[in-house]
Amino acid sequence: MNIGVCADKRIGYELLRFIFETDKTPIKFVLTKESSSHKDKIEQLCRNHGIKCYTNVDCNSKKFQSILIEEQIDIGLLIWWPTIVKKHIIQTVKVGFINTHPSYLPYNRGKHPYYWSVIDGTPAGSTLHFIDENIDEGYNLFQERYEVDITETGDKIYEKSLKHMEMLFKKSYNNIVMSNYVPKKQNLEIGQFHLAKDIEQHSKIDLEAKYKGLDLINIIRARTFKNNKSAYFLHNNKKYFVRIEIEEDKGQYN
Repeated sequence: MNIGVCADKRIGYELLRFIFETDKTPIKFVLTKESSSHKDKIEQLCRNHGIKCYTNVDCNSKKFQSILIEEQIDIGLLIWWPTIVKKHIIQTVKVGFINTHPSYLPYNRGKHPYYWSVIDGTPAGSTLHFIDENIDEGYNLFQERYEVDITETGDKIYEKSLKHMEMLFKKSYNNIVMSNYVPKKQNLEIGQFHLAKDIEQHSKIDLEAKYKGLDLINIIRARTFKNNKSAYFLHNNKKYFVRIEIEEDKGQYN
């Protein structure tokens, strides 16, 4: 089994390190982003294990396709990979590309799934799935759900999604290498798809609109990050950000 890995950011680095420390199957190469926050760490990790590392190759280019062919790649792993891989690249590998997606597919395909699980009231979870030419619609391989508490805000939910994605990958990796899985077709009639711009449009609180209390709380809490943009409203030609902190009262209520 020849494996090629496309890895980005912290979770890409952490799971790549896990693969190198636990797996005997040869990783033929690693591709990361020149702009990745963990590029230097990923390059050093590859050097330590004698693995080729590419940083300036477009994953949809002829050069990358040539690498896949030359290395006779069976499976491509997309670990927190931000770029959509196109059909001609997908068809180059023998088995397919497996993606890490931080949602319980088919729910919340696309961007910011942790946010939409709160807003849409859909299951939160993590999924490993084959990719196809459509975004997050390929056959599911492994997935798990987790619960989101009413007190949890966007930053906590995001960190929880990373933690569960790492756990699912580590639990499932050996089965992937051994081809011990049964691909399951997604029921796309019950799932939703969201673009990156959808979260910005939905984050504006209309001061003239009527909201159910829980809906308004969810809009604010799902966008609450300590050092990032949040839900907002416009007033007197000025923009104001809104964040929330929710704490349970441990008292008993009937």
